[in-house]
Amino acid sequence: MDSNKIKQFLMHPIFLGLLVMFSMYSVWNVTSGNIDPKTGQKMLLGSISLDELKEDPFEEWYASGFQEYDVDYQLISAIEDPNVYTYEVFLGTWCEDSRKEVPRIAKIFKTLGVPEENVKYIGVNRDKVSPGNEQEGKDIRYVPTLIVKNNDVEIGRIVESPSSESATLESDLFEISL
Repeated sequence: MDSNKIKQFLMHPIFLGLLVMFSMYSVWNVTSGNIDPKTGQKMLLGSISLDELKEDPFEEWYASGFQEYDVDYQLISAIEDPNVYTYEVFLGTWCEDSRKEVPRIAKIFKTLGVPEENVKYIGVNRDKVSPGNEQEGKDIRYVPTLIVKNNDVEIGRIVESPSSESATLESDLFEISL
């Protein structure tokens, strides 16, 4: 095919129309993936920062959950060296349990002085999938799921909420650290 015929093909209205439609579909597909199909509300997906949770529409539940939670200082001070661990927090901004527990988890980490680089927050959709597939191989069935690792080996996790009615996030983290 000579270059003139290629040019004619590329400039043909049908080809250009299909190209525009495909481009629009691709943009729609990427952005609509961040909308909760059940509520129509924005979701945070993939690796997220706490700063993103401090913005609309998440700030109301995040800020109040963070401010209102009373950390058990006595219990967390018994965790010998929380900075030797890395943490992954899988959450759904659409999920009531995540909205309750993630601000508390963040406040505990801040109180412990855990460096931000030791904690990854990963947003998942209702199927518990993130765009980068960070959940792969980690058996994320419920959110939030907090995975605690030592030397890249999982040593424990907290799933949805503390392990029992009498347990707290602090007591579960203390038990994991033993």
